Amino acid sequence: MRIDHRGRGVSKSPARSSLWPRTALLALPVAAVALGVACSDITSLEQKNPGSILASDVYKPDNANLLVNGAIGDFECALHRYVVAQGLLGDELVDAFANQQNFDYERRTISADHAVGSGGCGTSQIVGLYTPLSVARTTADTVRVRLEGWTDAEMPKGVNRESLIAQAAAYGGYSLVLLGESMCSAAINLGPELSKTDLWNEAKQRFDIAIAAATGANDATTLNLARLGRARTLLNLGQVAAAGADAALVPTGFVVNAVANDAGSVRQQNQVFVHTQVSNFSSVDPSYVGLTVGGEPDTRVAVKVTTTKGTDGSTIIRQVSKYSSRGAPIPMARYAEAQLILAEARVAENNLPGAVAIINGLRDANNLATYDATGQSATDVKAQIVEERRRELFMEGQRLGDMNRYRLPRLPADGTPFRSGGTYGSQACPGADAQGYPFGFPLPNIERNNNPNIS
Repeated sequence: MRIDHRGRGVSKSPARSSLWPRTALLALPVAAVALGVACSDITSLEQKNPGSILASDVYKPDNANLLVNGAIGDFECALHRYVVAQGLLGDELVDAFANQQNFDYERRTISADHAVGSGGCGTSQIVGLYTPLSVARTTADTVRVRLEGWTDAEMPKGVNRESLIAQAAAYGGYSLVLLGESMCSAAINLGPELSKTDLWNEAKQRFDIAIAAATGANDATTLNLARLGRARTLLNLGQVAAAGADAALVPTGFVVNAVANDAGSVRQQNQVFVHTQVSNFSSVDPSYVGLTVGGEPDTRVAVKVTTTKGTDGSTIIRQVSKYSSRGAPIPMARYAEAQLILAEARVAENNLPGAVAIINGLRDANNLATYDATGQSATDVKAQIVEERRRELFMEGQRLGDMNRYRLPRLPADGTPFRSGGTYGSQACPGADAQGYPFGFPLPNIERNNNPNIS
């Protein structure tokens, strides 16, 4: 049960992000004005931009499929960058490029002016996070609202409006889940500053819509995508039992990928591959090298250690072998994640045998040794689930959320000298506890300075 988004339309982000209140909808580059333009053309103020596209020309029922495909494309661009950014701030990647802003990722000293807040989909070295996710959320929400305002009779032949509503709602939900897991706060449509919990509640609303619409459309793939997205959201909200109930419905073998294109533009490429196997911007953290299960290599965490050093002159490049090209897809939702959420719910209900069976089912699928939980407590089994998540979901954009959810230690510890100057920070969010949780990316000044509802 897979979604293959190859062949879908390329998005031009036809909606205004909360980041860019002054940006025209779908504005293409403006043609140069000829020197000989008549004065009457200027004084009349009746100027035309032949390169622009009106929103009314784009948001039409005939374009319904294209609009949803564009929203999906925006999310895929965002996810490929998100996986790298959260890996650097978390513990999956280390910086290997001699640049102050690159150092800030790993050193945990990111300011509100850092390019992680403003960077878009056209760059690789310093990956943006806030803008791509905000654009993806805006596009998905805008398309969904338009679809809800149209009728089935207005749809092109063979197009299921309810299915498209479900897809747009699900991708909007995922954009918000990732914003909540990575950002200290964010905003929606020039609205007020929202906390992590606020963002996850917004995500849940969209997943609720997606589940209802996908059920009505008999769209099993989008239904399971939304169920797993809601399970992840509920886990973030501390509602473990409800998360397990959703996760239990996700069928064996389910996966939805964020596709990439090896021959496409930077926007469409797998940035994990670019960072660790092409440009040497980043390297896998040493803690992920040589992991074993029962004395045998853990194939879920395949890392190739090279002899190449990054431009910082010291970091050995350790490559993520999980992705073999710029066109390799990254899973955004899959069965193994659902099972690990269900395993956590089993521990919460004191069903340790059930949790252990799930762990071993996933290990067996990877030909790995059995986990023996004889004599172990619920705390021990929960810790093993967290470790299984670290390995099973390696470089899939889950780790930063896990570090906050389970209060995992930041390593090197806060205050440790950084190899290129300064010391490791905590990147603690405003209002964090004494141990610096939650931590994440700060609300960027590009939002704060352009949003009248945030001081």
